Formats: sequence, C-alpha cells, structure tokens
Amino acid sequence: MQNKAKFYSGKAARHKADRYHKARKTLQRKGTRSAKRRLIALSGRERRFIADTNHQIAKQIAKPNSLIGLEDLTGIRDRTKSKSGKRASKKQRKANQNKAKWSFAELHGYIDYKANLVGSLATKVRAHYTSQSCVRCGHTSKANRPNKGLLFRCECCGFELHADLLGSRNIALRTLLVRQDWMSTGILSLSPNVSGNEAKAEILSRFSELRWSLDTSPHCICEPSGEQISGG
Repeated sequence: MQNKAKFYSGKAARHKADRYHKARKTLQRKGTRSAKRRLIALSGRERRFIADTNHQIAKQIAKPNSLIGLEDLTGIRDRTKSKSGKRASKKQRKANQNKAKWSFAELHGYIDYKANLVGSLATKVRAHYTSQSCVRCGHTSKANRPNKGLLFRCECCGFELHADLLGSRNIALRTLLVRQDWMSTGILSLSPNVSGNEAKAEILSRFSELRWSLDTSPHCICEPSGEQISGG
C-alpha cells in the first residue's frame, strides 16, 4: 500500500479573493453607474475563478476506481463562528471573511460528479473530532491540539502529526468503515440503526477503535476541514 499525502493550499486563492474584495469595496464606495457595471463584471470573474479552482482540485482527487472520503461540513460555519462586529478583533473578522468565501459545498459537488464519471464513489463521513483523535492509540481530547495550532500531539501516547494530515487519516479510516458496513449490510449509511445520543455514542465508540498503520494504509483520497488533502 502507498502512504502518500498531498496538501492543496488555499493561500493563492485567498490572496486573489482578497484582491477582489478590495476592488469591490472601492467600486461600492464610488456608487456610479460605471462602477456598478464594473462591479457586476468583477463578481462574474471572481465566481469563474472559484469554480475553475474547485474544478481543478476535484479533477486531481477523483481518480478512477477510488473510494473518496469527504468530511461532512454541514453547519461548519455556525459551529466555528468567531466574534463579529465591534467585539471582533481584526484576526477574527478576517477569519469570518475567509469562511464566508469557503465554497466547500461546491467542491464536494464537483468531486462527487467527477468521481461518478470515472467509476469512483465519493461519500461523506462524520466530522466529529477528526483533528483531535489519535490514529495510533485512539485517545481523543482537545488537549491533543496544543494552543489549537496545526500540530497534533497525543497527550496519551505522544504521537505527533500535522493536524490536517491527522484529520485526513481519520476521514480515510471512517470512509473504510462506511465501506465495510456497506459490504456487510448492502446499505450505504453513515449512521447505525439507532437514534439521538445513542447513535452518536455508538458511532464515536466505533471511531475510537480505528487505527492507522503504515502496513495497512488505505488507498483512499480524503478532504479534511480547512485545507484539502488527498492521501493514497
């Protein structure tokens, strides 16, 4: 099995998005007819740029005959909402601005579409604790992310890894768990046949039993929150 990972950085896209944002603010302040026409044209260019970027990433991820795991990011903006308005710092306002521009739903749609074209399958898996759960010993804790940075350090076994890469490995393992259930039951489902807190408890219990090994690394392409990563 191969054990590779690729990070898709969003810095270039964010930089260009910031330029569009500044240009929009300038045109909005002018308020003239010509400025409004330019604003419409600018919005179209920005939209095409974002769509093209997502198309390119999706094309690289959607390889033939692959199982692709995508982190279910439903409600992510509400769950990670920073302070806004006068209470917010410049850094928090910037974070809110970046999240507002984050077109993850479109990217997921493109990956799913392109996967179907090449005989692959894209499926979403639950996002709970993907960047806090150790893939070596299964220990899950907020303390595994010192200062909420990009370094993951398990407080139990000492395992260290880039938090986004750790997240992608957890997504890969959970994707294989979905496939295992699918093959045994014939039903492609992210949830067991229980409800409410029981469902969450059972799911998290199964997740805690998953382990990543170099000898059994899955050939799976996954995308964690924040940066896009693929591992095969």
